[in-house]
Amino acid sequence: MSSPPHVLVLPFPAQGHVVSFMALSHGLVEQGFRITFVNTEFNHGRVAVAMSDEGRDAAGRRIRMVAIPDGLAPGDDRNDLG
Repeated sequence: MSSPPHVLVLPFPAQGHVVSFMALSHGLVEQGFRITFVNTEFNHGRVAVAMSDEGRDAAGRRIRMVAIPDGLAPGDDRNDLG
């Protein structure tokens, strides 16, 4: 038996992008895909809290969450794109 296709999801680190890509990820999981969702450390905690059962979708399948640094200090303005 072959392994399911694996998708790396890397949204732009803005709220609308993260939410939309998470919805896409859940849809892909329901179709049998394995998902690795990469997010900034700043957004990772917010997404993890919003997900039920530590990253499992409604059917119990897991989305692997990976956090990477964004290079900004905790008090920096993450909305300043300039």
